[in-house]
Amino acid sequence: MNYPASIAALVGHLTCQEESVGRSDAQVLIFDDYVLKIRPKDGIDTGDAGLIRWIAGRLPVPEIAAHEITDGKDWLLMTRIRGRMLCDSSVMDHPVLLLDCMAEALHRLWSFPVENCPSGSVVQTTLKRAEQAICSGSFDPARSEPGTFGPGGFESPEALLNWLMHNQPLEDPVLVHGDFCLPNLFTDGKRLSGFVDVGNMGIGDHWMDLALGWRSLKYNSDGHYGRIYPAIDPDDLFRAAGVDRDEERLRYYLFLDELN
Repeated sequence: MNYPASIAALVGHLTCQEESVGRSDAQVLIFDDYVLKIRPKDGIDTGDAGLIRWIAGRLPVPEIAAHEITDGKDWLLMTRIRGRMLCDSSVMDHPVLLLDCMAEALHRLWSFPVENCPSGSVVQTTLKRAEQAICSGSFDPARSEPGTFGPGGFESPEALLNWLMHNQPLEDPVLVHGDFCLPNLFTDGKRLSGFVDVGNMGIGDHWMDLALGWRSLKYNSDGHYGRIYPAIDPDDLFRAAGVDRDEERLRYYLFLDELN
């Protein structure tokens, strides 16, 4: 691969492997000490660099080693977060560690000051981006969760967008990850060691991350991705985080993610 000069200087001589975990459209190359994300320069998740610089030193996120936008692509080389993804079987086999790390991650985000956050409201950004995608015809309903559209669900993406616009719950503004799922959280085996994929981070209600975390915990434990972990109850996330289950907010933010 022909890397931009600043990136080639650091990893051009190194071997790597391509990351296959996650739903991002980015190409992710894993080196021993670095992670390289390659995306279209106008991609929807290219906010990492600005957010990482804003967060630097205050939350455990990667450091930027090099960043170039060239030839229509955004090349972001970051230091590698040490530890294991929370979806790793070695973590899933220890529900107490898993839930402690998720709760720690949530509370570290929620206690972070949101003044001068460079990305603004995650909900409003998502709704605006969804409206543009639907109007342009680029939104693909086939990528949505089963049951979102059709019998028993919304009759169209436009109907879902309209519902989301008119049913937004009151927010208690905090910093949210925006893609709070197990592959984006790491542990050193004792506690949380870092966050990755922070390009969707911004200001929102704490139920945004709770909803996505609950769904990720459910899918990673109920056989959706293969193995079943019977000792894990997704509802334990609410207890670990010290939050009562709220069906209205859970439903809203899961539907909002369908248009993200």
